[in-house]
Amino acid sequence: MGWLFWAVLFVILLGPCIYGTWKITYGGTFPLLRIGTGAVGAAMGAGLISMAVNGVLQHRYKKQRIAERKKVKKRKQRA
Repeated sequence: MGWLFWAVLFVILLGPCIYGTWKITYGGTFPLLRIGTGAVGAAMGAGLISMAVNGVLQHRYKKQRIAERKKVKKRKQRA
């Protein structure tokens, strides 16, 4: 799921990153360099966003597991 999420984000960010790179570079810059720089920026942005989302999801899953363990302990103590 993580790599698929990253790939979707990469595709979404690719256009805006290439456009942004095209706007901030000089007119005589080789077009392939602009596209490559935009692609690298999109890959880094997708990586940062997917890392943050993955961290939040892992934290939520950990809290859920801890709550389930507490419920199981309470059930064992009552029995």
